[in-house]
Amino acid sequence: MSMYQKMTELLKTTAYWEIPIQPGVVWDLRSGGAILSGTTGSGKSWLSLFIIIIAAIKDNILLLGDPKISDLSTLSDFMPPGNVTWQPSDICSMVENAVNIMMQRYAYMKNERLQKNLFQADFADFGYPVVLVMIDELAAFISSLDKKSRDSFEANIKRLTLQGRQSGVILCSILQNPSTTNISTESRSQAAFRVYLGQSGGIEYRMLFGEGYTYPKRIYRPGEGLYMLAGKTMKPELIQTPRLDKSQLQETLKKALKSQYDRNPLNKF
Repeated sequence: MSMYQKMTELLKTTAYWEIPIQPGVVWDLRSGGAILSGTTGSGKSWLSLFIIIIAAIKDNILLLGDPKISDLSTLSDFMPPGNVTWQPSDICSMVENAVNIMMQRYAYMKNERLQKNLFQADFADFGYPVVLVMIDELAAFISSLDKKSRDSFEANIKRLTLQGRQSGVILCSILQNPSTTNISTESRSQAAFRVYLGQSGGIEYRMLFGEGYTYPKRIYRPGEGLYMLAGKTMKPELIQTPRLDKSQLQETLKKALKSQYDRNPLNKF
């Protein structure tokens, strides 16, 4: 059985808004976004690719920003123009577009709630696919912008962070250092799924997970680290991220991302 077939089988027991990471660990996109952090070589890119493949197989929509022109940018070969960006102006436009999608969905859902007496219904209740916005090295990208562009971009990121959950426009930030200078306390507190892969001197854990926790002293192999999941964990827990077969990765991505050409973020399933 190919890697694509195995991943497709894995998804039969989860809803389209759920990303199964490991047995007992499922990121529910209805609960909010994510921060993937960790040292160089710790496995952030592999975890990101796993999430991308799973989300795509479930027919959700991906908007990817890669200012380093690294792993995510190579996915432009398999996706519609504009869904993968790396130029600063294009990344800013992509995020602005995500905010516009969010607001259009809100307008529709508000009207439907009033007409159908629905209370606290979210994107899944209306059959909208998830729009997953993933930006690699978000902190470094923000610091590279001029003041006017930075202020506008940060305002849009804040809107996605605070308002995106109910509309199904979900932000996943990928970065090495989760300090307050790189990502706001508000953004961290709103992230439903927080992961730190690799070794930490301690301050990175406190920045990402908060104060008052004790952390295991151990050597982490690539793909290993700690995580917290909103509504599921009371403290940081050990995580082993899924392994991908490198020899099958390109074919798996090609098959999974094919659906991106057919998806419209304002159309329902």
